[in-house]
Amino acid sequence: MGTCGCGFTTDAQKNCNGTHRVVQAVKADIAAKLAENGFAEASEFVKTEKKS
Repeated sequence: MGTCGCGFTTDAQKNCNGTHRVVQAVKADIAAKLAENGFAEASEFVKTEKKS
């Protein structure tokens, strides 16, 4: 698949293995639960935070 651009790969050679899809799903779930419980600012942070 090529070199990973997102930085979340679990592959030893840093090749893309689809880990970013799991990370996106988990972040979306956390953001939704935060928003449901009145933490809109935290929800937005989770949605927009990028790995550096």
